[in-house]
Amino acid sequence: MKKVTVISRSEMMDNICRILSESINYYNIESYNILKQGQISKQTLDTDLVIIELGRDTNLQEILSGLSNSKTLIALLIKKITVEDLKKLFQMGFDGYFHGRMELIEIKMAIESIFAGGQYVHPQLCPVLMSDYIHKNSVKEQKPTGILSDQEWKILEGITNGKKNSEIAQELYLSSYTVNNHVSAILRKLNVADRTSAALKAVKHNWLTIP
Repeated sequence: MKKVTVISRSEMMDNICRILSESINYYNIESYNILKQGQISKQTLDTDLVIIELGRDTNLQEILSGLSNSKTLIALLIKKITVEDLKKLFQMGFDGYFHGRMELIEIKMAIESIFAGGQYVHPQLCPVLMSDYIHKNSVKEQKPTGILSDQEWKILEGITNGKKNSEIAQELYLSSYTVNNHVSAILRKLNVADRTSAALKAVKHNWLTIP
């Protein structure tokens, strides 16, 4: 059974871990509140995936240096952070970048995505990552023909800008059901696993840009 250790800094995160642990029986999910329990032991960090809840005084380097297994996957739970600091964290190439307002189902899917070999980036954080990529690789937008329909390109553009399906539906005067179907078609046509991967692929191939 895969072990997931959450280095938390809040009661809320401890409660989320408890609920996840009770609802998911194929992962061993443990929470370690660094503010209450103090220094982290190497035994605590002997895990398959560590999720680190960041705070202003989080000593990330100290936590990472305590990892006893070089194969341990690393994800960060990000709440309030400057754009520049977020860019620096992206450059470090961690396995996951979680958002502080994620729903339980999103956390579950993110963990599964990481264990499946992917890198998870929450949609709310994507615009920063992709705008930085565009800044370094400034080229004109060139959409390929025959891959997506006009409507699907509009929906993918909304995804790339970090919008939820419900927001895209409202902007395009479509039902949420229709947008969900279009998103499924986009993922299938682009051969990607999730919305974030679709957005990253579109930006990396210069199909879309972020204003």
